[in-house]
Amino acid sequence: MLKQSEVEQVLAGTLGKVINSSAIENGFFALVETEEGIKLVAVTKGDCPLEKYWQAEKCVEQDGFKITLLVKNANNVALVRRYLKWTAPTACGARGVSVGVMEVGDVDRGIILPEFKNRQIKPVLADATAADLAKAGRNFLNLTDEATWSVFAADWRNGYGANAAGLTTEEEIVKALLYGYSMIGFDASDKIVVENTKLDDAAIQKKFEDFPMEFQAAVNASYLNVEFQVGKHKISFTPEEVRRIVLEYGEVIMHVQFIYNSYLKSTPWPIDFELVLRPNGRPLSAKEHYLIANELERNGVKITTFLFDALDKLSDEELQLHAEIANTFEYRLSIAHAEVAQNDWKAFLKVAKDKAHFKVSTVVAVKAFLQKI
Repeated sequence: MLKQSEVEQVLAGTLGKVINSSAIENGFFALVETEEGIKLVAVTKGDCPLEKYWQAEKCVEQDGFKITLLVKNANNVALVRRYLKWTAPTACGARGVSVGVMEVGDVDRGIILPEFKNRQIKPVLADATAADLAKAGRNFLNLTDEATWSVFAADWRNGYGANAAGLTTEEEIVKALLYGYSMIGFDASDKIVVENTKLDDAAIQKKFEDFPMEFQAAVNASYLNVEFQVGKHKISFTPEEVRRIVLEYGEVIMHVQFIYNSYLKSTPWPIDFELVLRPNGRPLSAKEHYLIANELERNGVKITTFLFDALDKLSDEELQLHAEIANTFEYRLSIAHAEVAQNDWKAFLKVAKDKAHFKVSTVVAVKAFLQKI
């Protein structure tokens, strides 16, 4: 059995300073600072079953060890994630606090990891949207690979997440799952029936009455003449509000259910599901949020986070009400661009019962933001 100390001694004598190493079957993966830059190296003794999978630059023998310099590409970093499980993203779940990095540039994401040490906050080292990546000429695979190298170099074994945010198509979801993302952020805003937002109450009522009588009766029985307790607040609906929300968001609810059942309900590993809805570029109202969340729960959809954006400048009271709705349905509120807001995040977390996901625009902004929570 190979000893880590022996492996690192051989590497130090042949290639350079060992940044980190970790055991694989009959060998070690290591990151080594060489004269040509940081290299991924495999050190083996005897047969190693991983050899048939990796792509090598060159191989040398030293003191009975086989030292293979590996190409630093997507294939080999996928091997690192597979065989060093702690370097792969993992789901955050519906409880606790996490902080994500929205930055899409090629940056050292590992520099923020020490800030999370001894704190009950999980880092999400990649939390970017498909649109932002496209503008930068990058893709989701770039970010997971960078996060993997950062975690390996830092020997970070406390877990981290990766969110493929703002996805709108089934193809994007499949790719993100194949890339090993632990969170899928799905934007269903294009399923909102925007033309209904322009209709008056009489026109909305006429369209609602086109539904089968059984459906109308079920909706009215569920939401009219009843108060819903949400934390310290109560939410009730007028007939006009119910009809309008159902007509604007009915397709959203059905489509989200389809996406969840098709791709996220039965994954072999835990996956976080973040939902994004922005009607006409504005945040959801509390009543819209509640009815949509209630219908999704009734249809068996388990979301992990519901996204709101700090750039919308929601008041503390508004955000806290949305957090109470999230608590009611046992998921977390997700806040984009959290570092720019003037909101009292400590007060928010008290209402949210220490359950939230905050997205910060850049790596360098994370440290300052963590001091706010």
